[in-house]
Amino acid sequence: MTGAGSGLGRAICLRLARDGWHLALADVDIHGAAETLRLVREAGGDGRVEPLDVTSEEQWTSLKSRLQEDWPQLDLLVNNAGIGASGELGTFSLEQWRRVMDVNLWGVIYGCHCMVDWLKQNPHGAHLINTASFAALATAPSMGGYNVSKAGVLALSETLYGELQPYGIGVTVICPLFFRTNLLKDWPAGSEIERRAAEFYTDQADFTAEDVANAAVRAMQRKQLYVIMGRKARWYWRMKRLMPRTFLKLISYKYSSWVKNAAK
Repeated sequence: MTGAGSGLGRAICLRLARDGWHLALADVDIHGAAETLRLVREAGGDGRVEPLDVTSEEQWTSLKSRLQEDWPQLDLLVNNAGIGASGELGTFSLEQWRRVMDVNLWGVIYGCHCMVDWLKQNPHGAHLINTASFAALATAPSMGGYNVSKAGVLALSETLYGELQPYGIGVTVICPLFFRTNLLKDWPAGSEIERRAAEFYTDQADFTAEDVANAAVRAMQRKQLYVIMGRKARWYWRMKRLMPRTFLKLISYKYSSWVKNAAK
């Protein structure tokens, strides 16, 4: 489990702990991961804290070697670590692009590349959960870097869904709308209006990290590919598939309204 130190990562860990899972809690935030481990043990599970920068192929390889020394098999890989960012193309710096892509997309690519062969060796079948975002489907203005990184995670997950089926490995990709978590804590918004919009949609969320975690585990148990969280998200998803141009006009109109209101 990457990104286990807080937020959705911690929520998924605690949900799995209630089923008695033994977990490797990987994060750059060792103190946060240690607190998650304490809560995991209280919830009925167990595990270990593993330092991991998901943008480092070498650290992924080292993590795999350490785990294989102690674990007979890998039943589940959860690629959850991610960061948020917003800014219009041209103002969102190339350095920010690289950082978002490194963590949100390459972190998942490294995890899958490094661990997928081990998953295939599981004689009982295994599962892979990747955390994307509804941003991968909505592609809202001023969120290009984040949208592209999460769309990549979605595309990778769909690809692996087909590739891994012959090995009895299920794939789930989580695509929630904004929900209350610490993602906005270090969100480098390109402008005040972008930050206010992110905060507004987060405050309006009708589900929590715990709800997303519960849905992810149910999807794993059912070998379900997509987890689209939020009533609005599911409605928008259907709308985009049926009327893509109308959907994009709606998203553009909402963004224009925010910009006009900010200018007043």
